[in-house]
Amino acid sequence: MKEHKTPSIQKSNISTVESGTAYENLVIEIFHKLGANLQRTGGASDRGIDFRGQWHLPNKPAFFVIGQCKHYERKKIGPSVIREWEGVMTRQEIDTLGIVAATSGFTRSGIDAALSSAFPMALATIDCFDALDPASSSATGLRFRGEIRGFVWNRAADAFIGRMMVAKKHYDVRVHDLADPAEFTIQLLWDGQPLPM
Repeated sequence: MKEHKTPSIQKSNISTVESGTAYENLVIEIFHKLGANLQRTGGASDRGIDFRGQWHLPNKPAFFVIGQCKHYERKKIGPSVIREWEGVMTRQEIDTLGIVAATSGFTRSGIDAALSSAFPMALATIDCFDALDPASSSATGLRFRGEIRGFVWNRAADAFIGRMMVAKKHYDVRVHDLADPAEFTIQLLWDGQPLPM
């Protein structure tokens, strides 16, 4: 007799809007832990911006942040999304950092497009897995949990986060399979100290 496994979430019961909103909330939560004070702005009239607010890094004046989230299970983000994001950035104040967060990361050409942009931009790969959370305000109880798997920024963003460093987190080799790249996450450092400080 074949064993039937019940998934933690019935995907057919979760709309694209609900999963996209849950991912936006996850990204905001992760950046909140890094010192950012962000609010979700996503919706039908968001003009391409899913969140906005300020980021307070140690011993540095706060700066404005806007961001867009791409919750695709297997599709990496290419240069067309980066070019669209540059259009959003043209409508912002000059002291604004733009962040594009994606579940599956970015293609090489997508990263190159961001790195060569004149607009201050960072790309964050933030994976996610879904879990039922009884405390969630969502009718479905959908809440994502995740880790930062990648973070890069361009030269124009150096004025905001140029002192930041990206390092791999260390794992206990007795518990984790270090040969599996999915086991690696990253830690953002400021002046050599892990954020948040």
